This record gives sequence, C-alpha cells and structure tokens, in this order.
Amino acid sequence: MAMRRLTVSRATLRFLRQGHPWVRPDKHTHGLEALSVGEAVELVDEDGVAAASALADPGAPVCARVYAFAPATAFDPLAAFARAWQRRAALHADPDTDCYRMVHGEADGLPGLRVERYGAAVVVLVQAACARAAADAVAGDIARRLPNAAIAIREHLADLRREAPRARRFGGGELDAQAAFDVRELGVRLRARPFDGLATGVYVDQRATRAWLRGDAAGRRVLNLFAYTGAFSASLLAAGAREALDVDLSAPALRWAQEHAELNGVADRHRIEHADCLGFVTAAAARADAWDTVIIDPPTAAQGAGGWVAARDYPRLLDHAVRLLAPGGRLVACLNTHGARFDLDRALARAAQAGGCVVERGPALGIDLPLLKGFPEGRPYVLATCRRR
Repeated sequence: MAMRRLTVSRATLRFLRQGHPWVRPDKHTHGLEALSVGEAVELVDEDGVAAASALADPGAPVCARVYAFAPATAFDPLAAFARAWQRRAALHADPDTDCYRMVHGEADGLPGLRVERYGAAVVVLVQAACARAAADAVAGDIARRLPNAAIAIREHLADLRREAPRARRFGGGELDAQAAFDVRELGVRLRARPFDGLATGVYVDQRATRAWLRGDAAGRRVLNLFAYTGAFSASLLAAGAREALDVDLSAPALRWAQEHAELNGVADRHRIEHADCLGFVTAAAARADAWDTVIIDPPTAAQGAGGWVAARDYPRLLDHAVRLLAPGGRLVACLNTHGARFDLDRALARAAQAGGCVVERGPALGIDLPLLKGFPEGRPYVLATCRRR
C-alpha cells in the first residue's frame, strides 16, 4: 500500500535537509488531520517532492518524526533495532559493563523511543505517542535476545512536573517499582532502581565522562557537586582517587551514594555533605579549599534557597568553583540541554579566564549515544571543562 503524504513548508524542508528529524506544524503543514498516530508517511514539500519518511503524531508539538531521510521507506522497527543492537556489540560483550543505552531515538532510526539496560533489567521509554507500537515490537525482540531480562515499558510524553510516567511490565505481571538491580559500569558496581520513575540511580549517558576522568584519577581529591547517587565518586575512587566528597540536597540520594561507595570497598575514602551546592562552593572558595577534580552535574531543576535556575545560578557557581581547583586541577560542568536557555560553554570560558584556567575539550559521547548532524536536541547534555594552569 502506498504511503500517505504530509506536506511541510519549505522552511521545514531546509531543516530536514540539514539532518533535523522533527516536523513542527505551521500554516503550510497539510494533510495532518487525515493521519493516524504512528502512521508511516512521506514528507513532501509544497511542490509535492518527497524528502523523507516519518511517523505521524497529529496533535503533538512535533507532528512527525523522521526515521529515514529517504522517501517511500517502510518503517521496520525490528530492522532498526537490529542495527542498534549491532552498533553496541562491544558493549553487549563487555563483562565490565552491563548498564548502557540500547536505543537512542531518532539517531537509531526509532524516533520517540529510548531503551536503557540496567543489568538484568531493561526500560523501554516511549517519549512520543507515535512510538507506542514500536515499543512493544522492540521489547519483544529484547525478550528474545535477553530471555532472563525484566522489561518495563514506560511512557513519558509530558513534563514530569505535570504528569508522572506510566509504566507496565512487558509480558504482563506486576512491576515492582522498588526492585533494585546490581549493575556494572567500567568494572564499578552500582545499584539501580530502573522501574522507579526516571531517576533510576544511574545516568548511563555519562559513562564516557566517567571513563575519561578515570584516566588520571589516581591520587586526586574529587568534589562531586549535585552528586545524586555518587556514581562519579564511586567510579573515580575505584580508579584510585585519594578522596571524594559528594554534596547534594537530597538525603536519600546521599545515602544511595554511600551505598555505592560501600559496594566498591571505597567507603573509607568517601564523604557526603547534605548541603546546597551553591552555598557550599561559595563558603569553600572563601576558605581557599583546593580540589584536583570538581564535577558539576545539576538536574534540570533543584530545591534549595530560591531553587536552582541555570541561567541565574550557574555563572555564580562556576565563578566560585574554578577558585577551588588545585594547580593542574580539572573542572567538568554539565547541563541538561532540554529547555535550558543558557550557554554553558560561554559561562565556563568567562569563569576560566577570570580564574586563571584554560578551557579544554571534553570527551566524546559513548558508542551508545549516536548523534544526527543538525539535531542538537538529540544530545543528552552539554559538557564543558577547564584546567588550572
């Protein structure tokens, strides 16, 4: 059966040709009302020239998501997943790592879908309604490839502040939200709760950053701000860091961080501090504390005195944090890019110049985080780094 067509504007077509896979409806978008959610369609310009193949999502802010930058291409989620699986062959075979992203949405030809493995657990995350059918097909293939895995399908179509994610166990049965799974990353033991909302305890997308920092971790003092469950600290301590301090406002997260240190036999070199990170860094800079590695990885939103707003608070935090670096010390700053109107690279460059540091190039993303050229929304975070001379 011939694919139906969705007409897009010339402006949209320019973005498509640059590699951007999203279509946002405008006055030139025609044919949307006749399409079903998840239907495979051809995207055509106003002259009827076909440009790409996409999944329709009428009514959504992104009304179509490209899965192939070629016209008249049938959507085959199992073939796309097979390619994604092969792309990560080295991770599947790695005895030291069983915690990583198995599908990275549009870049893996499965728009609106994200899949993460946490040891014996797998989470299939539906981020757009058009991906629902593909989620079940992919989950079935995962069950075939990993027959002992516990698989959950979770929908996260809206901001968590407005709507909690819905989850179900693939194949039926009860889904235990508090189930804990021991996982491995770079040989480090971590404990994840993958079925308890989106805060699983391990952010798999930062594996490459942790691997990079481990390269010269031996003997270093590590300050981990917005530490969450302390995965950075546990990893660097296991790689030989002399000391690590986790600072966070969440007492439960810090208890989890302590658990991670104990799991890896490094609790004697690990400390926690329940504090607002901006206040902590301001006081530490006044005391002239010195650290060899400073990690800043804040959430999208955080509690504290006045809350956390990146555009307002990050520059001040960086100004103080660069002053904490010992000679040769490195600062790594991250920012979740979704909806954040803040230029982290520029802010760090200014702080580094004022603090006598030089900006450096950070690590590349892991092989499980492929990117599409022209699609910045596909990058999970921005990372900027500097080193004191």
